[in-house]
Amino acid sequence: MTDTLPLPRPRPAFDGWLRLVSRDYAWAGQKLKRSREYIRRLCLPFDDPNRAKPGGGLVEEIARLTSGAVTGDDWHLPAAELIRDRAA
Repeated sequence: MTDTLPLPRPRPAFDGWLRLVSRDYAWAGQKLKRSREYIRRLCLPFDDPNRAKPGGGLVEEIARLTSGAVTGDDWHLPAAELIRDRAA
């Protein structure tokens, strides 16, 4: 029997940025005046039906909080993932 690892489930860049700067969802929630749970839902994998999608104002707030490291384009599934899914 061959063990295969599951494919990683891509998440929004904001999740990676929080990990990079060693911050958690509660910290982000406090900075953005949102609940920890809402921030957690923003950072769920793109294919998770419970993932929250930020509105334009929040996208701008997150861009400011991250000094531009996370932008509006980072809230959509990367094009490479879309192409791979279509090819499968």
